[in-house]
Amino acid sequence: MRLLIFLGSISLSVFAFELLTGMTRAASTLGRKRTLNGVTTEVDTAAPIKRRSTWDALILAAFPKRFDPRQAKDMANVVNLLRRAGYPYDTPGAFYTAAMRTFSIYLAVGGLLAGALAFMGNLIAAPIIAAIFIFLGLRKPYTKMRQLAKQRAETMRNNMLIGLSVLSSLLSSGVGLQDALRRTSGVGGPFCNLLGLLVARMEVESFSEAIQTTEAHIPDPNDIEVALFLGDVRDFFTTNRPILSSVQALQASVHRILIEDTEARASMVRQRSGLFGILSIVGLIFSLVGPFMGAF
Repeated sequence: MRLLIFLGSISLSVFAFELLTGMTRAASTLGRKRTLNGVTTEVDTAAPIKRRSTWDALILAAFPKRFDPRQAKDMANVVNLLRRAGYPYDTPGAFYTAAMRTFSIYLAVGGLLAGALAFMGNLIAAPIIAAIFIFLGLRKPYTKMRQLAKQRAETMRNNMLIGLSVLSSLLSSGVGLQDALRRTSGVGGPFCNLLGLLVARMEVESFSEAIQTTEAHIPDPNDIEVALFLGDVRDFFTTNRPILSSVQALQASVHRILIEDTEARASMVRQRSGLFGILSIVGLIFSLVGPFMGAF
């Protein structure tokens, strides 16, 4: 009980501090005119400076190498995940801010469950539950980014067939490769947007550096088809090797892979539907026989 009273007093004091701070800031920014030593200035309200809350400051103080962009050890990993996932957050700082919100939710739920278990006298399970939720809260943002990268990789493969078809048609009609890549990027989609990035980087960098930058934005580094395509583009610009036959062969390969993936998914759906059907029949039999089993 004393622990609950202590935690409640801390929460109440933090709430009062945040409330008074917000009221003070609101009262200090009333009006747009400000004077200093007889000089009148205008308050810039177009881009207000975001202030961190006390709770965010406590999380940063407890986990500085996990949520502070200036001290994070995994900054390179976060930037890599942002590239692969298609930049769901504008900057790494926005990712860490969202990670703090997710961690706060998991921490609150874990703290409530641990407090409930401690209140019921189960002091052994309470810290275990709290530790599990803290671990899940720390890993959830990274797991979400990997899931987004996986979804983008699947969408890119579907869009790759359309992009290669358009690119093959343009190359067959005599359009240059760079112009064909620029036109294909207008189709839209993950793969076509990747082609747009390649064209944009080739205008300011060398071909090798542009391809390296594009490879860093591939959602799945083990995607052989995209790696082969970029390798063909590199060979075209460095050794002037014809690329039309390679694009057509890659188009046929991607088409075959999509058909095989679709057949595999259809087979999995049929297996699951059959399993659910068997389980429903077994459940129906038990529901019919169950009331009469008590008589025996």
